[in-house]
Amino acid sequence: MNLTIPCLVTAVLLIGSAAAADTLTESPDGPEHVKVYLTLEEALGKVFAEADTLWSEVWTPSPEEIAALEASMGWRIQEREFVFHRALRGGRDLGVAMVTEEKGRFKPITFMVKIDPGGAVETVHVMVYRESRGDGVRRQRFLKQFRGRDADDPLRMNRDITNLSGATMSSRAVTAGVKRVLELVRQRYHGGG
Repeated sequence: MNLTIPCLVTAVLLIGSAAAADTLTESPDGPEHVKVYLTLEEALGKVFAEADTLWSEVWTPSPEEIAALEASMGWRIQEREFVFHRALRGGRDLGVAMVTEEKGRFKPITFMVKIDPGGAVETVHVMVYRESRGDGVRRQRFLKQFRGRDADDPLRMNRDITNLSGATMSSRAVTAGVKRVLELVRQRYHGGG
């Protein structure tokens, strides 16, 4: 796949935010515990492997859209703009992918969530993990639980999603991030809730 992604967007999205830039090489257990599993380009290559066209869209929601997002999610939105990755194959929509970060026990977990054109999770990939324990959340045994879930699914721990023993906080972080991406994609591309 020969796709071009602007360098500025790539750098911003791999890290997640300017405030999180320091966390790429930091861990409460030392820098040796930061694990980069996928770069942005590698993650996009996985989720849009069959794409012939790939682009990024920046969305700056209005105050009303922010209020609707916060109401549907039940927590405050700190960011004021979001980057979505889109792709086509022969003119056919391949869905939306988004890089997000959620705090695990101490540090953020960076991961990509791919949503299919119908609004359901297709796949989740952990890109960067920054702690010495809990990185089992990157395995498909855990991540495959999200496949087929949409924004109407509650995604409750130990009811809808089984957390990993020894990775409870990381399991919660990934679950919250997936729910967040589902709501953002629904609000932006599927007419809100």
